[in-house]
Amino acid sequence: MGDPLPPLPRPVRGVHVRAVLQTACPGYFALVWLDAEPGHGGTDMEFADGLPDTSPREFLPAEFRSAFAKGVREGLARLGGGRSPYAVRIVLRDALWSEIDSNTRSFEAAGGYAATEILACVREGRDPRPAGLGARPDRPAPAMPRDHRRARTYPDAGPTD
Repeated sequence: MGDPLPPLPRPVRGVHVRAVLQTACPGYFALVWLDAEPGHGGTDMEFADGLPDTSPREFLPAEFRSAFAKGVREGLARLGGGRSPYAVRIVLRDALWSEIDSNTRSFEAAGGYAATEILACVREGRDPRPAGLGARPDRPAPAMPRDHRRARTYPDAGPTD
């Protein structure tokens, strides 16, 4: 596995990513709001779920949550030359999905866009901009659609190291 990773140098809060393409079937539809915080214990990535408690129909399905975590993990490794450059804790703050156009590929893609934006913010010393497929970085990120409560760690998001 190698030496423990240094923690993310600073928190990157208010990241908004999207993977939206509705010109083909199946389409892509994933909107995600997250925070990235310095990780603990030297692991590559810890994934925590700060999603609001909503009705079961609105709750983000476990397979989309896992796909998003996988996309972030793989994106960090890709951008870090095979391994994440930092230990990072990802806190999922909100997400929107479609019963028709959402799939695991759209959430994996959104995770990769999140990794790119987080590392760009750290490297460039800037606040996050909207990122991803169909994003408008020249505009402010949209507000999160639901009320937020506490973050909770989800073991079903897959391995975190």
